[in-house]
Amino acid sequence: MLNRELIYAEQSLFHQSQLLRAVLKIIAIFSVLIGSINVFLFNSYDTALFNYVSFIVALFLLFYFKDPSRLKLTSWLACAAVIFNVMVFIHIARGQNYSVLWIMIIPPIVFFLLGRKMGAWITGSLFLYVIGFMAVVIQHTEMRTLGFGALLNIIEVCIALWFLFRFYEGSRESAYRALEIQSITDKLTGLYNRIKLDSVVAEQHRQLAAGQLNHSSVVIADIDNFKEINDRLGHIQGDKVLQQAARLLRSFTRDDGIVGRWGGEEFMLILPDYSVDQAKHYSELLRRYIADNDAAFGQTLTMSFGVAELHAEASFEHTFIKADRALYQAKQAGRNCVMVAID
Repeated sequence: MLNRELIYAEQSLFHQSQLLRAVLKIIAIFSVLIGSINVFLFNSYDTALFNYVSFIVALFLLFYFKDPSRLKLTSWLACAAVIFNVMVFIHIARGQNYSVLWIMIIPPIVFFLLGRKMGAWITGSLFLYVIGFMAVVIQHTEMRTLGFGALLNIIEVCIALWFLFRFYEGSRESAYRALEIQSITDKLTGLYNRIKLDSVVAEQHRQLAAGQLNHSSVVIADIDNFKEINDRLGHIQGDKVLQQAARLLRSFTRDDGIVGRWGGEEFMLILPDYSVDQAKHYSELLRRYIADNDAAFGQTLTMSFGVAELHAEASFEHTFIKADRALYQAKQAGRNCVMVAID
């Protein structure tokens, strides 16, 4: 559970970093475009000045954020820049031409970058202020009807919100997929972990029971003499041996089966549509492939294998016990060999 929470925290920071970069890029692009519109279409140089200042600030923050440790401070500065720019524009425009609509781009940015609690406080306060500001302006200013400037404001706000939410949803899905991959991956070897292997076996059982598979076999592979290697060379070198074994298993199996780390120096290979005899032959080829490759610690790496066939009417625990017994027989037979469970 703790490992999953750490993974989630890492992904949250990664997600926030991606969002921050996207927000700053959107601010930079929109500041230039809107500033140019204010200069060339409306001769509104005061408003354009703030747009161009916002562009410079966005570029500075993008450069400043190259150091990941500055995530929190940069997020606050980015939010402050957006809020300042929007509020100044609303004040300069006196709420005319639907300029007040720009307040709507603040909530997604603040919520995305500062979180739910702070986002709620800041946006709530700004909304109350803008409502009060507009109440005063309406009493002392004759509001213009819908014109070209109002139409541009509406279009610009809609486009800005579209980009913000589109990127947010895309980055959220990307972060979720990355989190999902990490949750089923063994951190040391990069292979599937026990959680994924359990789900694959459950799916194999379902397909066998439904008649969608004729056979399915499970192979347990164990590194020979791993304890001695670990004791003699140390845990760091032992980890390299595990990684080397994982690379060899992955490179050989490819799309033939599903391989993962079961625990310690034990690995599991699930072979859909393989009978026990086919799985035995496959495991023998795999055993030779591993033995023919030099290990990371400068001597031959060998593995022992226990093979058992999955049956729809038998539980996975029963199949695993059989494969584990076959592995034990392989160890007793001198290691570096393949043994098949006897039904």
